[in-house]
Amino acid sequence: MEKDRLFRCASCGREFRLPGNERTFRCPDCRGKTLILLEGESVAKRKCAGCSASSCST
Repeated sequence: MEKDRLFRCASCGREFRLPGNERTFRCPDCRGKTLILLEGESVAKRKCAGCSASSCST
């Protein structure tokens, strides 16, 4: 089970937590999508096993 992530909205400044398995990242107040990760695991896409980033097809 993934831990919660703490975000700050870049538009309105609100700090809030989202579950680790959440895939829709929006501020609950202003619905902005520009968020700053303060705590938790990065939400960047993971590489496929055995390939380089430039040749990844996913």
